[in-house]
Amino acid sequence: MIQKYQATFARPVVDQLIAIFQRDQQAALDIVNATRPAGRPLTPFAAFLKEATLIQNWPALVLVAQQVDFDLSSDISLRTETMSFYCAMALIGTDPEWLAEDAMDMLRVADLVLTSVPLEDFYTPLPISHTTVPSGTTAGLDPTLSRVLDLRITRHNLGALVTRRGGALARGPQIEFAIDLEER
Repeated sequence: MIQKYQATFARPVVDQLIAIFQRDQQAALDIVNATRPAGRPLTPFAAFLKEATLIQNWPALVLVAQQVDFDLSSDISLRTETMSFYCAMALIGTDPEWLAEDAMDMLRVADLVLTSVPLEDFYTPLPISHTTVPSGTTAGLDPTLSRVLDLRITRHNLGALVTRRGGALARGPQIEFAIDLEER
């Protein structure tokens, strides 16, 4: 088979995003925690998941690639696409008021990470701790084949408050975003 395109679509982008969150979350937490009351700091994510599943380590970040839309009017030699993602944060607590505060602040943490990352970081191999990347390092996107054009936040959702077994409360705030990309 002769491939017309070398496009890799969402998989390597998801790996880069998880690695970026793992690398940058503490800096974003430091900014947000500086505005929180003493004794109420947010903690780093204990788990990074690619699919919404049973959460065992809290707090958790779930990063899901929702869809890839192609620009039908783009150059025939390119796959110009918009990848849509949602990033849900699984939070747990006992006080609904503090859980609401935590949800708003964790959305700010995720927003800070996503809006502060230089697009060049998508091409850089980064350390990652994830079961689907046993090497412990992402490959980064190949700049001769892929070009990240934009990353933009499209929506914040504070998520619903639910009661878990045992009486604990949980909340799943989400941030939705899109990445525009060209691939050869």
